Amino acid sequence: MDITQSQWSEISPFNRRVVLTLIFAGFFLNLLILVVPIYSLQVFDRVLTSRSMDTLLLISAIVFFLLVIQAAMDILRNRYLYKKSVHLDALLSSHLFALNTIQPQQPTLHDVKELKAFMVSPAFLLPFDLIWTPLFILVLFNLHPLIGALALISICLVGGLAYFIHKRKEKQFAHAQMMESACRAANEQVVHQAESVQSQYLSHGLRQQYQHLTAERIWHELELGHTTSTLTSMAKCLRFTLQMAIMGLGAWLVVNNSMTAGGIIAGSILMSRTLQPLEQLPNSLQVWRNVLDAHQRISAHFTVQPNNTQTTEFSQVKGALHIDGLTWYPEQAKLPLLKNIRLKLECGNSVMVMGDSGSGKSVLCKLLANIYQPHSGDIKIDGARLPQWDSAQLKSVIGYAPQHTSFVAGTIKQNIAHFDPQLDDDKVISAAKKIAIHQDIISLPNGYNTIIGSHNDTIPMGLLKGISVARALYYQPKLLILDEPDAHLDSAKRNAFYHLLPQLKQSHTAVVIVSHNTQLIQHVDWVVQLKSGEITSAHSSEQAAKVYNINQAVAYG
Repeated sequence: MDITQSQWSEISPFNRRVVLTLIFAGFFLNLLILVVPIYSLQVFDRVLTSRSMDTLLLISAIVFFLLVIQAAMDILRNRYLYKKSVHLDALLSSHLFALNTIQPQQPTLHDVKELKAFMVSPAFLLPFDLIWTPLFILVLFNLHPLIGALALISICLVGGLAYFIHKRKEKQFAHAQMMESACRAANEQVVHQAESVQSQYLSHGLRQQYQHLTAERIWHELELGHTTSTLTSMAKCLRFTLQMAIMGLGAWLVVNNSMTAGGIIAGSILMSRTLQPLEQLPNSLQVWRNVLDAHQRISAHFTVQPNNTQTTEFSQVKGALHIDGLTWYPEQAKLPLLKNIRLKLECGNSVMVMGDSGSGKSVLCKLLANIYQPHSGDIKIDGARLPQWDSAQLKSVIGYAPQHTSFVAGTIKQNIAHFDPQLDDDKVISAAKKIAIHQDIISLPNGYNTIIGSHNDTIPMGLLKGISVARALYYQPKLLILDEPDAHLDSAKRNAFYHLLPQLKQSHTAVVIVSHNTQLIQHVDWVVQLKSGEITSAHSSEQAAKVYNINQAVAYG
């Protein structure tokens, strides 16, 4: 489900409705905290002096009733936040997952999980408790001005220490996190490059490097642990000192008949509640910083959105390709990698793109496959610009096999069928047979149910390349984009690919092939040469064969 900016505003943890609800609930919950201090005042100043059991039972019943209301309100507030957090997760996770499949630089699902966890954490409620601190200070001043003054001094001391703890831990925490990430990255690199590490005898040097990183990580973690334990003990000592101070001051005021005995208990309870949010500040500030960063990333996405181009599902697709003035810049580059590319390809025709490494061939394929977006110029299929096409329809219009094979973790069958819930076994097998990999697949222990994905060490590169091409063929697209499709293929699969091209022509499929293999020239209609991001020449296959001295009589196989 796609989410608009207005919908994001409604489910955001900082939207107006949520904030006002928490302020409203916080007011009554904090007001009800006064019940116990007032009860202590009544017990010491009224019940003990009058020795009235009726009074004790009455005020105890009233206090019990109010405490039940307080518990019920706290439960309702927590349930409200859990419901809101689950609603946010359900809507936003699905939206961002779909978005990250086409735009990987978008906010991640980790940002959503962080927001969800934050909404049900004490850190989220801290400001809504903190804003009612003046209420308790007023009550403390009402007990006695000196009690209120001591409370203000205590707030300054605890708040100052909390800020000092936060700043002291912040830098050390960042260093510890950085070293943890470095150790994790080093370990993952060794796992993923195990073959290179073993063949190049890198293990000794890498082990020394990892030991150095681990030692530095442990040192930073030890420093952080020492700082945390020291400052926590200091905060605890200060809290006990202030609790003792208010009880001592209260006792002095009682001795001097300036306050009743119940004020000692009431003052101690209120002081504890006043200082509690401040004591939680050091840990909560770091949580708030991380959450605000995540919230900003998600909000920025909805601010940039949307691209209001209306998409259309076209009927009777032919697959005629028209590239007009296509220009593309790498990120933060001043010069374009592709500039002013112009090309027309009628349905059923094929073109081979040749050029040196770095000339922009693979980028051109990604632009045609709608993976990259051009900075200027247009790519049109049947006269309609790519952004105008419905994204769900494009998967059956454009088939793409990248230069470097990559698969999502799943079975061979699922990958060939694009993880389509309506997977068609016959279509999967048909696509595999077209590139002559069917026998190779069924010879595997699990056949089409063999798992591929992040670790494909046991499967030959040629078979993986064939699976990639079969995946591009699965929906029988009208425009096929193949980047180095015959790389790593053995002679049988290469010949099958050569036989496939006339079949594609008969089915009126337009084909764009990137390859260095000049033997392919005789199997295509056109050959274009890319150099420094520009088309420098375009020939028919007959002309190109003469240019590259290709024997037109070369037979399949």
